[in-house]
Amino acid sequence: MLRNILTFELQYWMRRPMVYVFLLINVLLVFFAVTSDDVTIGQSYGNVHKNAPYVVIGMYANMSVIILLMTTAFAQAAALRDFSYNTHEIVFSTPIRKYSYLMGRFLGAVIVACIPLLGVSLALLLGGLAPWLEADQVGPVYWSAHLNGFLFFGLPNTFLIAAIIFSIAALTRSNIASFIGALGVVVAYGVALNLTSDLDNERLAMLADPFALNTFNILTKYWTVAEKNTQALGLEGMLLLNRLIWLGVGAIIWIAAFFRFSFSTRKHRQKRKDTGEETDLAAVPAALGALPPVELTKSYSSAVSQVASQAKVDFLGIIKSIPFLVILLFGMLNMSIGISTAKDAYGLTLYPVTYNIISTIQGTMYLFTIGLLIFFSGALAWKERDAKVDEIYDALPYPNWVPVVSKIAAMIGILFVLQLLAILTGIIGQTLMGYTNFEVGVYVSEMLVIDLFRFTFIAVISVLIHTLVNNKYLAYFVVVAFLIANAFIWTPLDIQSLMLRYGALPSFTYSDMNGFGPFVAGITWFNIYWLLFALLLVGLTVLWWVRGKDTAWSKRTHNAGMRYRSGSKAVFFSMIGLWAVAAGFVFYNTQVLNTYRTPKEARKLGAAYEERYKQYRDMLTPYVTDIDYTIDVFPEQRELKVKGRLTLANKSSQPIDTLFLNLLPYITLQMDIERGEVLWEDEEQNVRFYSLSPPLAPGDSIEFRYTAALDNRGFENEVRFTQVVPNGSFFNNTDITPQFGYQASQEISEKRYRKKYGLPEQEAVPPLERNCSENCRRHYLDTNSDWINMETVISTSGDQMAIAPGSLLKEWEENGRRFFHYRLDHPSLNFYSFISADYEVAREEWQGVKLEVYYHKGHEYNVENMLRSIRRSLEYYSQNLSPYKHQQARIIEFPRYASFAQAFPGTMPYSEGIGFIAQIEDEEDIDMVFYVVAHEMAHQWWAHQVIGAKMQGATLLSETMAQYSALMVMEKEYGREQMQKFLRYEMDRYLRSRGRETEREKPLMKVYPNQGYIHYRKGSVAMYYLKEMIGEEQVNAALRTMIDSFAYSGPPYPTSHYLVDAFRAHTPDSLQYLITDLFETITLFDNRMGDPVYRKLDNGKYEVSFEAHTGKFRADTLGTETSIPVNDWIDLGIYAKPEEGKKRGKTLYWERHLIGESDPKFTITVDELPYEAGIDPNYYLIDRIPDDNVKKVKEGS
Repeated sequence: MLRNILTFELQYWMRRPMVYVFLLINVLLVFFAVTSDDVTIGQSYGNVHKNAPYVVIGMYANMSVIILLMTTAFAQAAALRDFSYNTHEIVFSTPIRKYSYLMGRFLGAVIVACIPLLGVSLALLLGGLAPWLEADQVGPVYWSAHLNGFLFFGLPNTFLIAAIIFSIAALTRSNIASFIGALGVVVAYGVALNLTSDLDNERLAMLADPFALNTFNILTKYWTVAEKNTQALGLEGMLLLNRLIWLGVGAIIWIAAFFRFSFSTRKHRQKRKDTGEETDLAAVPAALGALPPVELTKSYSSAVSQVASQAKVDFLGIIKSIPFLVILLFGMLNMSIGISTAKDAYGLTLYPVTYNIISTIQGTMYLFTIGLLIFFSGALAWKERDAKVDEIYDALPYPNWVPVVSKIAAMIGILFVLQLLAILTGIIGQTLMGYTNFEVGVYVSEMLVIDLFRFTFIAVISVLIHTLVNNKYLAYFVVVAFLIANAFIWTPLDIQSLMLRYGALPSFTYSDMNGFGPFVAGITWFNIYWLLFALLLVGLTVLWWVRGKDTAWSKRTHNAGMRYRSGSKAVFFSMIGLWAVAAGFVFYNTQVLNTYRTPKEARKLGAAYEERYKQYRDMLTPYVTDIDYTIDVFPEQRELKVKGRLTLANKSSQPIDTLFLNLLPYITLQMDIERGEVLWEDEEQNVRFYSLSPPLAPGDSIEFRYTAALDNRGFENEVRFTQVVPNGSFFNNTDITPQFGYQASQEISEKRYRKKYGLPEQEAVPPLERNCSENCRRHYLDTNSDWINMETVISTSGDQMAIAPGSLLKEWEENGRRFFHYRLDHPSLNFYSFISADYEVAREEWQGVKLEVYYHKGHEYNVENMLRSIRRSLEYYSQNLSPYKHQQARIIEFPRYASFAQAFPGTMPYSEGIGFIAQIEDEEDIDMVFYVVAHEMAHQWWAHQVIGAKMQGATLLSETMAQYSALMVMEKEYGREQMQKFLRYEMDRYLRSRGRETEREKPLMKVYPNQGYIHYRKGSVAMYYLKEMIGEEQVNAALRTMIDSFAYSGPPYPTSHYLVDAFRAHTPDSLQYLITDLFETITLFDNRMGDPVYRKLDNGKYEVSFEAHTGKFRADTLGTETSIPVNDWIDLGIYAKPEEGKKRGKTLYWERHLIGESDPKFTITVDELPYEAGIDPNYYLIDRIPDDNVKKVKEGS
């Protein structure tokens, strides 16, 4: 019987188009994900082959989560088919066994649900044949990876989902209950995902994830490009344990459902209350007589009353329903977990400011909101037909628009309640975390206005689709397909206009400093535009609304025409007119007043720029030596007026007769170059050439004067220039000053597009040379200058302060505006910024240097900490490197349109979105606020005194040295334990990023400027280890050598060879291998502790014995490793049991050993009972599996 039921189930589904539609969807999704950069599933893969084993298994892991709803559809239908068609009584009356019935249906659903999932392999095989992929993007087919992906992820996840959904559906005999079950699985996955932000929770995160996607990501997080291209994940360890746990969960759920399932029909009749009295039928009159006539009221007010009444019924019917409340509970639970566990990349908690709480709500609750919206909009559209009262309802005397408007109004009411509850949850979460600045206005603006409008637009299109398709389940599919297409299709089509993307609004960022700032006008008008368009869709829904039993398309089209002609024409034309006016206004602002380029247009422009002007790359240009600025900032108008006077000097040995200028886009310029005349201008590329007559002789100089104006006109499709805003303007010199010479930054950088446009392979920067020539004449910022003098007069509105580089010489007010006069104290790089905002200022002084933090009122949480970091940095750097060259050190808060801190001469802008709202309470927390300030202060030496030549390794001299210097300041303040925790995160981020490399990994001394994971993350680990091995004073002595030789020097600029040579000079012969390992090669270790045992000696001490393993490897640029002999000094440590709340106990033994074999054995005596022993216990060596470095010590036999 089981075989017959299973066969019938398979045959049933194979005749249904849904299987093939889902298969096609999966094939298309995966195909475009692997062959196009415009569609991403999971993560980007960098240099990994498009069909690599890692990609194959990763796709199966990701897609088995994505197709949860597909699996739900199959499992739910299999469980409920007999009930849906009212054939269950017949089926249950046959001599069928419960096991055969349930197992046959269930296995059929699982097998059929796996068919669309196999589209992953089909798509990957087809993708490997895509003609637009380059040969080096595709590798050999690893069939084992396809098998492993399906067996380890696809099949188990399908089984789990199907078991949960089938069991719930079979027991409840309810569609909505099974939908709730699917959301419950999503919640479990979300909880597991939240655990991954903390390195200490990774083991729990791997086991808690029902889909094992986190397990896959964690187990492969350190895989290199070469490993991802060739290795397939095996079923072992944590992956095997995860699969067993969740397969067990699925089996238990199914078995429980099996025992509780009954073949009864479960009809429940409401019992009448027995009054004990009988009705006297004789007393009932034979006829009631004539009824009074009823007058039908057809007024507009009565129709509105009908809408309100029906909307209320629909609204209350949903929000009082058990399914709605259960789904709401799931969403609120997921949201609450997200709010309570939110951390940054270093496990640090942020203050629960309102915009962060809203972001968490959007990330955790909105998936449930959209799911509810899609489901209940369909349920309302089909409410009367599902209840089989549609004929009665359709015969009632109401206008055609009443049911449509009432159902949409009910959905808007439900959405309003959901948003309101989310807001209340957010406020409660803030209160429980001790935060009371709730900013209710921000909640209302973003969640009850902007987001509510977005959801309303979805509700309208959903009801329209259900009306037009007139098939409930097909309509659900069309709605989901439409939303997916609307989200992803426009980028591949190179369509950027938000007027064509249904319901789209300009992207925006709320800032405590600036509110919604420059985004308000665009958001408002696009909402008006889409609201009027949505009203048109409501009108179409009314015209095609199903009323009656004749639902043929021809009949409905005829009815729509009749409804249109019978009174809707005037209303329809009025709505079209209003929408057209709004569309015209939006079009004028976004396409005429403010033009933009699509990505394709920008690439064409970049290719043309390179083809036309790269021939002038080595053209001689004068150096900027002096600059005088007069800048007027008009924050409220978002406008800027600039007058600049630059002194240009010929520092070459040849005369210069031509100047190549790159003008500023979106800026109106007027220029006057001494002795210069325009040769030609390329308006498309914003390029202009000037001839100098007579030519500029070596050592001679001229003046370049210009005026620049940024005029704000209307609103844009997307706000491009957020540098000038009502409060918190922050712009750089490159935003307001034309640039000289060929700008390589305008070239296309993506390899595939360079090939498409016939451009040669791009070299990020020139290769590292020891005896460099021309390449050393420019530093890596390449600003056609070395060290300049600068003076600025900057004005702003009367309630703001304006800050420019240098000391403040004078401040005054004139005509309601504030003026500030600044001058640099010391020649500096031609790299600086200007800022204007309404600030509070905290001030201190250190040895004549003014320490200042400019911050937004209400963001004073970490101001004292920032001042302390500035002070500690000045103390350490001045003592160990060289004197500070400026009279001020300023930290200046700017709006969170970007999340970084940046160093300019004496001035360090710092985003409000990071350090200003960091919450550091636990003494074990990594104080990233302190660290980032110390890092930016270190740049006052590294980059702003010593800057590297424009070639590989330049950022070793700036970013890596700033990392090391900040580490030292932090270590003095917080101790070594804090450093070890910080370095764990740094090593983790380095090792994770290796496998995502889009170019090729380089050794530290050859790092590219865009390889932050090397010069920041690996740089921290490498420099701290070097300090541990040769000593802090020796490292600092080498750094002083660099500063003494190259601080504020002109060309030739230093290369990383100079720095590495300085380290070699201060490293003893026995440790020279360190320089090779850390800087010249990519060296990794595989250190493992065996099983340490102890025995107590007669003298009361303890003898600890253990065998360790040490492997040493050199990796190439793709991560392929080659074993090399080990002969390294490596730490061994033995520790007592830690106190409660501590990760490590008292150090009983610590010694550095020279290890020259791969499996050394040790016997060590300690004074107290040992608890743990480890090799490289502080994780100084770069090891891809650091967790096995330390193990607990067991008592020996």
